[in-house]
Amino acid sequence: MEKVRLGIIGTGPRARILSRTYAKQPQLEIVAVCDQFEQNVQYMQKDLKEESGYGDIPGYTSYEALLKGTPVDALFIAIDPQDQVDMACDAMERGIHVMTEVPCAYTIEQCQKLVDTVERTGVKYQLAEQTRYWSFIRIWREMARAGKLGDILQMEGEYMHYEANWDYFVDRKNGELFYGSAVAPQGRDTRPTWRYRSFKHPIFYLPHTLSPLLSIVDDRVDKVSCFGSRMGSYQTPGLEVRDLETALMHTFRGTILKVSAGFTTPHGGRSGTWAHWYNVIGTKGSVEWNRSTLDKPKQYTLQDGWSEQDWTTEEQQADEFIKSSGHGGADYYPIDSFVRAILDDTTPPMGVYRAVETAAPAIMAAKSCERGGELMEVPNFRNK
Repeated sequence: MEKVRLGIIGTGPRARILSRTYAKQPQLEIVAVCDQFEQNVQYMQKDLKEESGYGDIPGYTSYEALLKGTPVDALFIAIDPQDQVDMACDAMERGIHVMTEVPCAYTIEQCQKLVDTVERTGVKYQLAEQTRYWSFIRIWREMARAGKLGDILQMEGEYMHYEANWDYFVDRKNGELFYGSAVAPQGRDTRPTWRYRSFKHPIFYLPHTLSPLLSIVDDRVDKVSCFGSRMGSYQTPGLEVRDLETALMHTFRGTILKVSAGFTTPHGGRSGTWAHWYNVIGTKGSVEWNRSTLDKPKQYTLQDGWSEQDWTTEEQQADEFIKSSGHGGADYYPIDSFVRAILDDTTPPMGVYRAVETAAPAIMAAKSCERGGELMEVPNFRNK
């Protein structure tokens, strides 16, 4: 196999942005696109032709039609997170490699289904989680492995992604999105988007924070407790979501993690990472990303105290198109590592075990929040 033939299922705004990046992976060819809404398919076909130099790519409005109409080696599935597991597992049963968007699952049963399917079929699965590829995360990971931080006692993270006008409803017939209002538009046949459903527990979006932190300690979460603000947004009256949830976690090897997530409370961004913030505290030193656009990343050591650092999200040696790929130059790496894993027959860096080890703590955290902060055990999917 000289190139991986990729089909893209789910061609909404996010997938259209990613397709422009994926089209530049030299060992990848996008051979088909699919979405339940015809206009979304046409948007991506147009983008790939005008911006990426592709010819006429087949477009479909059903998963089955794509599989019957165009041979594919792999699929990138970017549909509603609640629905993607069944499709991903069906594709893997057919021998097709799969990459899905974050989070990989919304129930423990879905996590187990993903693991069982990968183990049974032997095909490649990867979660398209990009923040673990940021340059400063790589540097912190290398520092930890070299012993420069000592034993890691605590790690913190935040994902505070405020938008005044999230897309809360979608037209069932044509896929048109409606932004901002907590009330469905009158006279239109709509349903809540995956965002509205997910924001009821913003902690479900934990993987973007857990993935890089767990990569630093090469560990998994075994216990979690979570508290959240009331059900019903303070910022947007009538919006039945929690504005903020905070999880306190314990890893198998004894590190404490504290992670907060929110989408509906105003919060300023940070330079480089915008909605993301991270901190690592060890017995020999600490590292911290900048809290706002007014400060810089920092490192603490016993010898030198605090010092500002010039860490960035971008790998400085990367090509310019990679640096501009989105999410601080990290969007290119999930598809690149996925393609290389297929061609080289290796395990993807964000394979199924690491994927479910970011989703399961979020799932149990949401249950903990509903039970008033009850301490919950997180399953170990590597028991076999």
